[in-house]
Amino acid sequence: MKRLCVTLLSAVVLALGAQATSAQEKYPSRSIKVIVPYAPGGATDITARIVGDEFQKITGQTMVVVNKPGANGLLALEELVQSQPDGYTLMVGNVTTNAITPILYKSKMSYEYDKKVVAVTNLVDVPAFLLVTTANNFAPKTVKELVDYAKKNPGKLSFSSPGAGSATHLRMETFNLMAGTKITHIPYRTGAEALPDLLAGRLDMMHDNIFFPQVRLGEVKMLGVLSARRHPEFPDVKTFAEQGFPVELPVIGGFFAPVGTPQEIIDKLAKVVNELNGEPETIARQLKIGWLSYKATPEEMRKQVAANAEAYKAWVQKVNFKLD
Repeated sequence: MKRLCVTLLSAVVLALGAQATSAQEKYPSRSIKVIVPYAPGGATDITARIVGDEFQKITGQTMVVVNKPGANGLLALEELVQSQPDGYTLMVGNVTTNAITPILYKSKMSYEYDKKVVAVTNLVDVPAFLLVTTANNFAPKTVKELVDYAKKNPGKLSFSSPGAGSATHLRMETFNLMAGTKITHIPYRTGAEALPDLLAGRLDMMHDNIFFPQVRLGEVKMLGVLSARRHPEFPDVKTFAEQGFPVELPVIGGFFAPVGTPQEIIDKLAKVVNELNGEPETIARQLKIGWLSYKATPEEMRKQVAANAEAYKAWVQKVNFKLD
């Protein structure tokens, strides 16, 4: 009798294993929920929808975007870690939500980030830009001229970010420290919300990617690129480093999943995303908002996130960064 029970138990285990393997081979067999930690209309939201459109063309399954803004990604992360690790709930994260927030908001998190969230793959390479409105006849045309102007007018200039503690906020505070300027932080929910104030002259500068149409129309001017290399669409715009201000804090944008998601599913997701990121239509659509298609394995993405976290942790300490 005992042997019979053991045999039956083994058969059940094998059957369940076979079902799980079959489910993974068929993945995705239904729609995938994609949590976006920002309000609709921002660059992250637009990217999620671009990827979702192209993902459906390749797999036949939809990606349903669910916007969950708030607390620099804490709300989105909370929903992600409470989800089933089956590949049907993902989050589009970035350096703010998945590198800086676990540092600045660690005391507010009910879980250890590294034990609950796993990187899947990169979606885009995100150069960051400093733009200045032309609506108020802003004179500086280079980063050096901006610094000189800011020093002569301390506290007069302002910059936007999608929230206190975001990567944008930290990068500009780092720039303030490096350049010896006092440019005032004004938080918004998204770059899309800040753009009207930039165009009207109520805001002096921002670095985001949502305003590329305005750049092309000449409504705003680009002073520098906050990344290691120039943007191929704007080859004449120098990097900050080329202009003497090496604020090259890294930027990421990619998919994240709950820990426990089968590696086979993570690998398949990465393969599909890398495939669609090689498609001319995807490349063109991402370029319109300033982002460059990017390919990475899950392991490469994990290493990149870890490196980002270390880089920002060092700068948080260096600038004695505090939340507003």
